[in-house]
Amino acid sequence: MAKIIKMEDNNVLIGTDDGDINIEEKETSNFQNNENSNKPIIFYGISESMKRDFDKFVAKTGEPKLIVEKDENLDKFPKKLFDKYDVVSLDEALERYPNATIWVTYGRAKNAANRILKKVEPERIKFFKAKLEYRLGCNYLGHFIDYRVDNFSPCCVSSNSKVKTSGSISDRIAHWQSYVTQLIDDIKNNRPNKCDDCRKLKLGFWPKKVKLDYICFATNHPGDVCNLRCTYCFVKNRFEELKNIKDGYTTYETLKQLSQMPEYDNPHMCIELSNGEFCANKHCDEIFEILLRNQWKIRFVSNMTIYREKFAEFLKTGRTVNVLTSLDSGTRETYKAIKGVDCLDKVVENIKKYPLENVDFSLKYIFLDGVNDNETDVDGFYDIVKQVGCKTIVISSDCCKPFTGKMRELAKRLIIKAQQDNLRVIKSSYLASEDCKFVDELVDGTE
Repeated sequence: MAKIIKMEDNNVLIGTDDGDINIEEKETSNFQNNENSNKPIIFYGISESMKRDFDKFVAKTGEPKLIVEKDENLDKFPKKLFDKYDVVSLDEALERYPNATIWVTYGRAKNAANRILKKVEPERIKFFKAKLEYRLGCNYLGHFIDYRVDNFSPCCVSSNSKVKTSGSISDRIAHWQSYVTQLIDDIKNNRPNKCDDCRKLKLGFWPKKVKLDYICFATNHPGDVCNLRCTYCFVKNRFEELKNIKDGYTTYETLKQLSQMPEYDNPHMCIELSNGEFCANKHCDEIFEILLRNQWKIRFVSNMTIYREKFAEFLKTGRTVNVLTSLDSGTRETYKAIKGVDCLDKVVENIKKYPLENVDFSLKYIFLDGVNDNETDVDGFYDIVKQVGCKTIVISSDCCKPFTGKMRELAKRLIIKAQQDNLRVIKSSYLASEDCKFVDELVDGTE
């Protein structure tokens, strides 16, 4: 019998648990008498805690007809779980029981619920542990903060959602929480709000309560530095302004205060450090000391021009969500033209030196008109991808400018090479919508 694993959102985590979250008795304590009592019951999701909680699940809903797992995980389990319940795909489950009520077993169930939502009506999806509701929402709102010197954004669309704030980091997080709670209430009740007409809003299952678990540090802090001045960078002027700012917290000061707040010291908290070249920050080592002491997961954006032992030490912790480097070239000459320094060889050397074998490490190629849109650079870039053992390529454009015909041919050339070597190709958020569709079709093989 395969070891039971936890499915946590999109990730498969071997031998982990989905938490000792109390099953909400009051929401469905009289389930057997409600309108769904005559419908077949299906349990969705096999987690390590299922064996422990299974009797509670059954006491709450009655016996399930079967148990559902994602198609790609079916071979990890016996055909019958507990020697009794068939383990099948969602499609097979719905073919057998088309009017079934589906109970999700995970504590962190948002992604699973929204996958099921593609197949069934929302009222047929229930939760044992997760506290989710069906409403308009997005992947940022309610758990994400883009933090700056004297303001924050509750989502990724920073240009139209800046909120002035002040006080300690604790004060600012409290301000964020009250602001976002009100914003979500306005959305739910169709009151005018900052999110009106946002294309990222969509109907789905979203958390009932606001809870911070993702802090993004972008290029908006005193002390942020970057040792490059890439030609396409839209915030390089901001770096110069930040040098003269005396007020506001630096990244180091912010993380120091955050680390002293026990309620945020947990493995579900993610910190994104994409503010300049992190390893060029004068407080870099002190920040890494904080990161090493806490349980946070970290996303890094680094140009890899600097090698830091503390960075290498952190990469070995297993708490690195991913590392992203924009290479954008395949020759020293083009790299220098884009980045302003002649250090491509140093970057490649550092990538090889860092312990990235077990890290989700991505190399990005930003197509620039008349600069790197040629076969020599694209092929050279791909040679570096193979040379350093990178498994993920990110395709991007210059601030959402549409690809030229030549760029599309080169992107296709890159994708075909990657597919032949079983490498992953993903899109940057800075791709124009028509180019997103173009890349999707190539990656999916539908072109």
